[in-house]
Amino acid sequence: MKTSNTVSRFALSLALAMGIAGVGGVIAPVAIAPALAAEKAPTVSPAVGKPLQEAQTLLKGGKPKEAAAKAQEAATAAKSPYEIYVSNEILGAAELQAKDYAALAKAFETSLNSGYMQGPEKVTRLKALTQVYYQTKNYPKTIEMATAFLKESPGDTEVPVLIAQSYYLQNNFKQASEYLRGVVKSSDAAGKQVKEETLNLLMSADYQLKNDDSVRQDLELLVARYPKPQYMKDLVSMYEKTLRANNASTKTTLDVFVIKFNAGLITTPSDYAGLAELALQDGLPGLAKKVLDKGMAEGVLGTGATKDREARMLGMANTQAGTDQKGLAAGEAEAAKAKTGEALIKYGEAYATYGMFDKAVAATEAGVAKGVADKDDGQLRLGIVYLQAGMRAKALEAFKAITPGTPSAQVAALWKLQKIST
Repeated sequence: MKTSNTVSRFALSLALAMGIAGVGGVIAPVAIAPALAAEKAPTVSPAVGKPLQEAQTLLKGGKPKEAAAKAQEAATAAKSPYEIYVSNEILGAAELQAKDYAALAKAFETSLNSGYMQGPEKVTRLKALTQVYYQTKNYPKTIEMATAFLKESPGDTEVPVLIAQSYYLQNNFKQASEYLRGVVKSSDAAGKQVKEETLNLLMSADYQLKNDDSVRQDLELLVARYPKPQYMKDLVSMYEKTLRANNASTKTTLDVFVIKFNAGLITTPSDYAGLAELALQDGLPGLAKKVLDKGMAEGVLGTGATKDREARMLGMANTQAGTDQKGLAAGEAEAAKAKTGEALIKYGEAYATYGMFDKAVAATEAGVAKGVADKDDGQLRLGIVYLQAGMRAKALEAFKAITPGTPSAQVAALWKLQKIST
């Protein structure tokens, strides 16, 4: 006998009936099986055909469990690839209605392995089985089906994430991390944006591995691609921890304070006042004035118990900034006579605090050209002033010349992610 069109319709209807997807919508629902042209369908024996017809009738009547029993009877009697295929398709349809997804997956995998399903339909089935196994928390099978799918469809960017999720949920964080790094690399090569949740999963895997360097790299990716204050806050905190452990200098502390100020992470009176005080100590009253003015304007400063001290500090910053600006040109000319470039670089910093970026660049370039004792710091100052002047390409070149792993390199890494100039 021949199978009826009802068999094909059942298979096709699964595309609409199937509501299973990866957690968080990683994978969209897909068709479970192909529609076969009835006139081309091979015949099946009565031992298979009769229970299949009964199964279809029961399914129409809303009796999926009874339908599954009949379909299983047909599957047990099936001999040829087509009989195995079609009986398990009906069995899967019944299990779908019964919401027994583990049994559904088993039936559809048997159908897939019958040898009858080929071409695009086979690829579609592999992806669907990946979904079903993931939904039923059978993560080894998820990885098996997903891996087979990717051999047929290597350009897919969603299924690899599902593989990584499966490794992660089995506490195989190392494999999850390695796989996700591959996803980032291949997506970047293809010019595709990696999803934020994918990068968060990568960071979580690296955190579980207690790999601080990798977590920092992951945060840098998140800050660069999904700039949110919390990501920048976490990243700065990691760098601060490392810098403190290495006995960071007062200048480096000021550098990080400025980065936090640019990123909107300075929010308390003590932070505003602390940054302003460090700026004054470093001979940058223009920076101190800018910080204090903002704190006052936002109502963070000038209203609490320390308002008098803050007002005095602002008065000091205003006075020193006025004097400083008047003497910049003469001071720079004197600094140009020095044998080394430290003083010129300092004047470059001062110019930048007043928004005079052309002069800041010229003074800093001249200072670096003269030579300085701390070449890494010189390249850092040059890169910062280039960024402030909107010369990003030159800034990145300057940062590249810094010795990796040094405090200057760590500060430069944060400056690369800056969106606001100071």
